[in-house]
Amino acid sequence: MIYELTEKDMERLLQKIGEEYDVFGSKEELGEVVFSKISSFSEVSEKKSSYSPKDFLIKRSENILEIPRVEKKAVFGVKSCDLRGFYLMDLQILNKDPFYTVRRQNTLFINFVCTEKCPGGFCTSFGGPVLDDYDIQVLHIGQSYFVEADPRYEGYLAGFRPALDQDVFVKHSEEFNRKYGKIELNGIEKRMKWSSKLWTEFANYCISCGACNYSCPTCYCIDVYDDETGRKKEWDSCILEGFTRTAAGNVRPDLSDRLRQRFYHKFKYYKLSKGEYLCTGCNRCVDDCPVDIDIKEVITHDYDKE
Repeated sequence: MIYELTEKDMERLLQKIGEEYDVFGSKEELGEVVFSKISSFSEVSEKKSSYSPKDFLIKRSENILEIPRVEKKAVFGVKSCDLRGFYLMDLQILNKDPFYTVRRQNTLFINFVCTEKCPGGFCTSFGGPVLDDYDIQVLHIGQSYFVEADPRYEGYLAGFRPALDQDVFVKHSEEFNRKYGKIELNGIEKRMKWSSKLWTEFANYCISCGACNYSCPTCYCIDVYDDETGRKKEWDSCILEGFTRTAAGNVRPDLSDRLRQRFYHKFKYYKLSKGEYLCTGCNRCVDDCPVDIDIKEVITHDYDKE
């Protein structure tokens, strides 16, 4: 069932959810869109946040010798591309990483479907911006907020007015795809070449900062180490030289090898092992790359001409 809410209704929905969850939302602060605690729907910004909401589920750094705390959080204003990243990560780490799992099971995401394509974004190539999997999904058109919920959360919509047009999300998806098109993947998992010159070209100007991994809503790799305060896990990056260093040496000492690994993991290994590409088309890795490496080049590159 799809419901049609007014802005006043959205405020009621937020307050209703707030009776059970700590409520967070994307909001504008000092010129950036960040995730922070909110008390009113009027605080929610529908602009793309400056960073993905990944650290609601995977902390940048935490002590893993402590028992994971159960904290019920609801997050308004998550973009569909970022939310899809969680469903992709679920395939690998849900019910395996206890910290991720307890947060995933106690965090309610309210994703907002884009009505305009963001600069560089290519979510249509990965099924966006209308999602099939969601907690509560919102489409804002004019004065109306069209809302649909997974059966687990549909109770929050009781009492609101059902939408006259029950196909509004389908129609929006068709119109969005028609308007913006998509980058065809064309079996990228089979087209990529191990010996492609692309990896060396990227390595010539990549500065190995790891920003692409940290900004990516689907990257979940961590490092584990001990210090004086306990056993820590923190975000790691397959681009960094130390990522694959072992006592026996580094299995990928060359940056070109590490870059190839990053793109092979996203477009080949994950597809073959999980049935999905590990990318949502959010373009965050491009936005945050200081030397403008564009993941879309990996998809559109003509490997047959090499």
